[in-house]
Amino acid sequence: MPINAGLSIPELLTPLLESGAKFPLIATASSIDLISCDLQGPLMSGGDVMDSDTSVHDDSPESINSAMEYSEELADRLISRLKPEDNASILKMIANKAYFSGGLGTIILVFWWLTVDTGNDDLSTGVSTFFNLDFSQVALTVIGLGLISALLRDFSRELGKLAPALISGALIILCCLYVLEPLALGFFSDEITSSDGVWRTSRLALLWLGITYCAHLLVDASLLAWLKKFCDSKGLNIEPLNTRDDSMGSPSFED
Repeated sequence: MPINAGLSIPELLTPLLESGAKFPLIATASSIDLISCDLQGPLMSGGDVMDSDTSVHDDSPESINSAMEYSEELADRLISRLKPEDNASILKMIANKAYFSGGLGTIILVFWWLTVDTGNDDLSTGVSTFFNLDFSQVALTVIGLGLISALLRDFSRELGKLAPALISGALIILCCLYVLEPLALGFFSDEITSSDGVWRTSRLALLWLGITYCAHLLVDASLLAWLKKFCDSKGLNIEPLNTRDDSMGSPSFED
């Protein structure tokens, strides 16, 4: 169409828009174009495209290797300390330790019931200074604290953790205070006699030592169960005991 030079720009564009003329430089983006742009990901500085499929949580080979080395070192320490003869003997060791741990725990509870809870002690005398517990409650507290302390100490020793050892040390101090308190009350106060103080302290000490050994057996059984599972999953065989003694300082596994 002819263009009149005296017309303004809006007057020139109006006939073009009414006639439906198309401008080749202006095009509406299709849905396919929008999708393709979205798949390319956001642009980084310098024109680089960030790949949206890249996972930032992939485990690196270094972390996997370090975890494997730590597990092998733990297994080697357990073999050196517990001395299983071979893979098959681990099952027998687990059963024996769990058997004696359960039996000893039952004996401890029966001992507490016969000699403390239903004994001839006057529970209204010699009440503990710590939380105002009577002798029966003190005995149960010593059993609980001794169990938790021994479990934390043994696991901290094998796994090399700091926090469980700190908590275990604090619980041991509490157990010592509860165990020695009747002895101090018997000799330095008139609440109970010296013979009653010695008898109470002796029973508390027996309960504490018994539950500590019970927890030790329980931890060993748990660690042996982990060792058996680890060797089976990795296809490792434990060297015979006589071969291990001849080659000290070398790993105790064979593929």
